[in-house]
Amino acid sequence: MGGQTDGGNTANTPEVEDTGPQSYAVGKVKQINDYEYRYTVVKEDQVLAIASRFNLQVADVVRVNFPCSDPLNVQPGTVLDIRWPTDSEQRGC
Repeated sequence: MGGQTDGGNTANTPEVEDTGPQSYAVGKVKQINDYEYRYTVVKEDQVLAIASRFNLQVADVVRVNFPCSDPLNVQPGTVLDIRWPTDSEQRGC
């Protein structure tokens, strides 16, 4: 079972959901199941805005998608897994 990287899950932890396009998070989304999405990065998207769009912390998106690389270098066309990190997903290299 996964959960937030910082602070763990609480009664107030939001569901992972697509709240719709917003500034710097306008890429295409495909819902995989109730708690997981695939997000295709487009020009000028930023990880902070993408995380916010799905009610996630930046650390969660980084832990799942960028364990050993710089999330600031996200490129158009990159497909991100949008979900809570699993316990086995490392933090950093």
